[in-house]
Amino acid sequence: MDKESIIKDKNFSFEEETRQNYLISKEMKQVWACELDLLKKLLQVCEKYNLKCWADAGTLIGAIRDHGFIPWDDDIDVAMLREDYDKLVSIADKEFAHPYFFQTIYSDLYYNNRHAQLRNSETAAIPTDGKKRKYNQGIFIDIFILDAYPKTGKQAFKLIKKLRKGKNILKAAITLCNLMPKWLYKRFRLDIKYFQKFENILRATQLDNTEYVSCMSLNIKEKIRLKSDYDHTEYVQFENINIPVPSGYDRILRTDYGDYMTPVKAPTVHGNMKYSVHESYKKIRG
Repeated sequence: MDKESIIKDKNFSFEEETRQNYLISKEMKQVWACELDLLKKLLQVCEKYNLKCWADAGTLIGAIRDHGFIPWDDDIDVAMLREDYDKLVSIADKEFAHPYFFQTIYSDLYYNNRHAQLRNSETAAIPTDGKKRKYNQGIFIDIFILDAYPKTGKQAFKLIKKLRKGKNILKAAITLCNLMPKWLYKRFRLDIKYFQKFENILRATQLDNTEYVSCMSLNIKEKIRLKSDYDHTEYVQFENINIPVPSGYDRILRTDYGDYMTPVKAPTVHGNMKYSVHESYKKIRG
């Protein structure tokens, strides 16, 4: 869907409003609408290939507690099991046509996050920290990977040790790549080589051999969740659409956040951003 259609969606209210004593501007409503369009596109592709994904983190809280965005939130988070995520990566090029862009370390030079983001390339979401970034900076949603977590402490200790070593090597490779001339970087792609090694460490634990999952690619110390909490999918209202949530959402959220039904205003993990649904990041960035 083109951005003009997104910001004129008759099924979404773009009027400024106050929720939980927090003022939501018209501009942020437009950003939300763009993110909802990205989520709908992702869900369409997942349905086509029989892939499962679920609302996660603040989006899961918002879906259960507020039936929409947490008022001070500015992004959408989803999670997928590793097998489905790998399948999504393999078909992304043919399923996400411009302006949609499925962004990973494999698809975007200079992007180095260990999870994926689906972006609208005709928009902008540029951090205001002054750092220059060369990768696609359209408005985005986050896609996190749930990997199998070992069932014994001994196995978990070995895995974490390997992941820490792999992560440190990957960081060093990324730093080196960023210092290389572009032609040399594109030729050797040490970041991809060591990211593949990092992901293979995560794939080594088989989902059938454990009861636990965790988003360790994002954060090695990420909280451990029960695999059974993702056995079934429910659908709940989120703004003007219905989105999938794991049947064990209550245990997941209590494990991660404690009393998640009591609103707590917190800053976004992305920091301050300059958003635009009218101009692309390329035009704004120059």
